Amino acid sequence: MKYLYSKLIFIIIISSISKISLSHEFWIDPENYNLKNKDIITAGVFIGDNFEGYQIAFSREYFKNLNLFSNNKKIKIQGRLGDFPALNIKKTFKGLNIIQIESQMNYVNYENLTKFEVFSRQKGYSNLADKHRKNNYPESFVESYKRYAKSLVSVETFNGNDVDTNMELELIFLDNPLKNLKKSKRVLLEYQNKILTDHKVSLMSFNNGYFRKEYVKTNKDGYFEYFFKNDTKYLIESVVIIEGSNKKKHNYAKWHSLWTSYTFRTPDK
Repeated sequence: MKYLYSKLIFIIIISSISKISLSHEFWIDPENYNLKNKDIITAGVFIGDNFEGYQIAFSREYFKNLNLFSNNKKIKIQGRLGDFPALNIKKTFKGLNIIQIESQMNYVNYENLTKFEVFSRQKGYSNLADKHRKNNYPESFVESYKRYAKSLVSVETFNGNDVDTNMELELIFLDNPLKNLKKSKRVLLEYQNKILTDHKVSLMSFNNGYFRKEYVKTNKDGYFEYFFKNDTKYLIESVVIIEGSNKKKHNYAKWHSLWTSYTFRTPDK
């Protein structure tokens, strides 16, 4: 029985990881974004596109760093191999709680340049395919990537502020996104702890069965402003693409992409 259980977990994880290379968007989706005291945060971790995807099981082969932040407090999130949903957080803080995930390094194989050109243009990089050709890189190549995700969950109250969790690529709310929704909110984008200006950001929302996707750009101060609506689930996402290490330990990756996402749900009123 124990052997069959271990084998089932192995199949779930391998199935999840095998699909990872097919999509890039990565986000945390709690079952409930607004909790009462002593409630457990149960959250799935998804891979997909446009708020549609499949859950992946918990595995240290994929999840490198997981923490829960609230103001100046930090707790390391524990998980068990094969947990599905991946996250079950028993200890929480009153007010805003920020779930943070950093993935291990992963790789995707491109059989031709076309898919990479479409992907890089979608993310705001119009000339990477030309650079690829200029560098005499092969049509078939490897891209390395890492994923960074945050999710905002409130416990009892909406009081509190976002936290800079020191990820390499990170979205940070400069204003509390759950209070005073009649006012616009500022969202900062940082890369290597420095502001990222004039950079493309995808903003997806889901309300009452209606999905919407918009694109904005950060300003000269590294943030964008947006009016978030009541009773709406949001997924904010941005990507940075740089030269890969081109080293054996990274499968001679020609390009490296960093993905960051942030999910939250506004109160109904």
